[in-house]
Amino acid sequence: MNNSSPPSDTHSLMLVEDTPSLQMLYRTVLRKAGYPAICATTAAEALEQFEKHRPQVVLLDLMLPDRDGLSVMSDILRLEPETRIVVITADGAISKAVEATRRGAHDYLVKPLGDRRLVSAVATALNGARQASQVQTRLPADPLTLGVFDGNSAAIERVRAQVAALAGSMANVVIQGEGGTGRCACAEQLHSNSPRARRPMVTVSCAGASSERLWIDLFGHKTGPQTRAALARAQGGSLVLYEPQDMPQDIQTEMLKVLSEGLLPPGPDGEQEVLDFRVISVTGHDLRSAPREDGFNAELSYRLAVLSIDMPPLRKRADDIPLLARTYMGHLAQQEGKKFTQIAPDALAALTERDWPGNLRELTNVLRQAIVLHDGPELRAEMLPSALPGSASAPVQAEPVDDPLDAFAGLTLAQIERQVIEAVIERHGGSVPQAARELDIAPSTIYRKRDAWEASER
Repeated sequence: MNNSSPPSDTHSLMLVEDTPSLQMLYRTVLRKAGYPAICATTAAEALEQFEKHRPQVVLLDLMLPDRDGLSVMSDILRLEPETRIVVITADGAISKAVEATRRGAHDYLVKPLGDRRLVSAVATALNGARQASQVQTRLPADPLTLGVFDGNSAAIERVRAQVAALAGSMANVVIQGEGGTGRCACAEQLHSNSPRARRPMVTVSCAGASSERLWIDLFGHKTGPQTRAALARAQGGSLVLYEPQDMPQDIQTEMLKVLSEGLLPPGPDGEQEVLDFRVISVTGHDLRSAPREDGFNAELSYRLAVLSIDMPPLRKRADDIPLLARTYMGHLAQQEGKKFTQIAPDALAALTERDWPGNLRELTNVLRQAIVLHDGPELRAEMLPSALPGSASAPVQAEPVDDPLDAFAGLTLAQIERQVIEAVIERHGGSVPQAARELDIAPSTIYRKRDAWEASER
């Protein structure tokens, strides 16, 4: 019935069904398909078994004799927010199943269940859970996370000292710097060296997100439990906000309220948890001046930027480039299946002389291009892209454009509008509010257009 490989952990799946005959039927079907399940018949037994085994997937009947299934689901997600719950409901109660998915259920099944549909739902949930677990545990594919702090320049030594000093603090911190300088890697370093290292680090990007989408990502649905929302998942750990100055005004207001009161947003029962996470903001702007530049709430900026770390651009740590290049070359060569083991002096000279406006990100891209297109074991100057100083060929000069309108030839008005908006956003480092101000339109207009563009591409 199912071609997916069965789970290696016999406690990966739990079935909660109070009707003995149905429980036996479902359990038999799943076992034959290669998905053995631990079973429970009541809410109390389900929670006891869940705390004992922590299964990745739970098949949960919403009609239990001792408690409502939705409240059981909320308790499970509070214990393990990443659990994938597939709810089961009667044909006449589909609205309750839909409510469950809105509150965080992964999928729902309607009785009577077909064998194929039951196994397919479980296989999909288990495969997704295993893939998510592998993504979280394997080494990062991004080489930037490996070498950010390598080097002996005064600039990076200062950052290392700041990270060591601030890691143990409970105060919020902002990491500022140009794109590609390793700001996100610095956030990971802060978290992993903090007392919160054993708890989650949850990252949310505020850049370019619509108000509705960002609200759900941060706070959850306004009428449902918040267990899947970032603020709830970050409890005990760190919440990383990428470009927080791009938050729409309603998100700023709610975030300020959360930080001021020290309480998570209430669920439908009105109960609120005490806030227990550290906010690490990652931005290309000075948050302390953002209230003047971007309409960013001044009080919120003060609460986020209690402590600060400035990531230096690569041009201010040129002495570190040889070590960084060797670190990244080794990692990239392994990724690409190449055998580069050393860098020739002329290549090191070319790399060191470059200004690197894209910083570490540009350096890794240049090295990857050379490694992909050539064989080792030595990386030489002629292998580097032609735009680098000291390489064999000069950069190609672009042909001048006689008429600026020629660039838009053959495009519709809607396509031209999109190109202009995206170009202005890029010029402002991804800041939608700044782009909106230049274009003399509301930021919400840009967010709305972005949503429409994404919808048309699906």
